[in-house]
This record gives sequence, C-alpha cells and structure tokens, in this order.
Amino acid sequence: MKRLLALVAILTLISLACGTSVPSVTPTPTVPPLPTKTPAPTSTPRPTSTPRPTATFTPIPEPILLTGSGDSVTDVDKWRGPALLHLTYTGGGNFAVINYAAGNQRIDLLVNTIGAYEGTVPLDFLDTEHTVRFEIHASGAWTLEIRPFATVRRVTLPTVVNGKGDDVFAVTGPNPDLLKADASQAKGNFAVWAWTSSGRDLLINEIAPYTGTVLLDGDTFLFVVVADGPWSLDITAR
Repeated sequence: MKRLLALVAILTLISLACGTSVPSVTPTPTVPPLPTKTPAPTSTPRPTSTPRPTATFTPIPEPILLTGSGDSVTDVDKWRGPALLHLTYTGGGNFAVINYAAGNQRIDLLVNTIGAYEGTVPLDFLDTEHTVRFEIHASGAWTLEIRPFATVRRVTLPTVVNGKGDDVFAVTGPNPDLLKADASQAKGNFAVWAWTSSGRDLLINEIAPYTGTVLLDGDTFLFVVVADGPWSLDITAR
C-alpha cells in the first residue's frame, strides 16, 4: 500500500510538470482469509475395567530325604524359605552337620554331638539364608530329612510341652507369659530360643541338669530347644 501511494505521488508530480491529468488509482482492499473449520473433538474411549487378582494357592513342598554313611558332602535343591531338618545318626563318635549357601558360604553348625542322635532343628529361618549343600562328619549311617515348616508341631497355650533332644514347636492361643523349664534329667548344653515377629531371643543357655523360670515376650510364636536328653517346658499365658 505504501508503495502504491508513493507511485501515485510521483505520477502526480510528473503530470503537473507536463500539464496532463493523472487518473486516480484506487487501492485494492485486502480481503482477510476465511477462517478454517475446526474439526469436532473425538470421543475418548472409556477405561477398561481391571480384573481383580485371583488368590493363588502355594502348595506345601514335599519332604526331601538324604541318606548316607560316614563323612560326606551332599547338594540339595531345597525350596526357598524356612524348613525343619530332622536328623538321625546310628554310629559312634562325633556327628556334625553344617549347611552352606551358594558359593560354599557357611551358614550354621546345625548339629555337633557324640554318638547316636535324633532331633529336629530349624533350617533357613532367616530371610538371608538358603541352604544348597550339607557337610556331614560321621562314622556311621545318617539321614537328613528336610520337612516343610507347615508340618511343625503346634500346641495351644497354656500347656506343658515334653520332649527329648533337639526340637522345634509353635504355640497358639493367648499371649505367652512365663516359661518354666525342667531339664533335670538331661546333660550337656541346654538352650531355649524364642522367636517373635521382631526376631529371636536366647531365653536359656545353661549346662544341664537345669530347672528355672523365665519371662516371655507376649509376641512369642515359636520355640527352639537344644538339649541332650529329656526336657519339659511349662508355658503359661496371660
């Protein structure tokens, strides 16, 4: 537009000098572009309903039986999680069993005794433990049976639990209060461990014969007994 006006001015000056008239030039109006049509919004599909998770049933694993005689190292393909290890030994001399994790990392000395033995001990009770191998020191025949933890003996409080040798048992019912232990007919080391939701506590660790009473955490749900001979535990509740 500015160029057009300047051109008109120049032509006017030329016409005045020449005595001729210059036709007027009318600028062409600028036509704004037509607005484009906005497409209609698309419909958003409704979210699909998520199905509820179905309850899964974890079957109880089958026991694992290992047998042998004399010194031995045996591998085992055990499920992950806590279990019970039931051991028997019919020979003489020292009988010791050690369990190992992957890479031959020693976990625990499970049994260390002299002569014939039968007992049950905890296996892989801690989350960081997973047994893949046993080392056995013996001079006679032995058996190791790995049992699911679900098979643990359960008693309802208050009660008196009798046993012989190493053992593991769970308690149900009212909160535990006192434990009265009688290992007057046993010999050697006598120990009682109590397991709660926060861990384990060594309640008794004495040389038999032993009798005594100790306090219990009301959250106790499991006992592990280490003994050489008969014992009795009178557990009260509150």
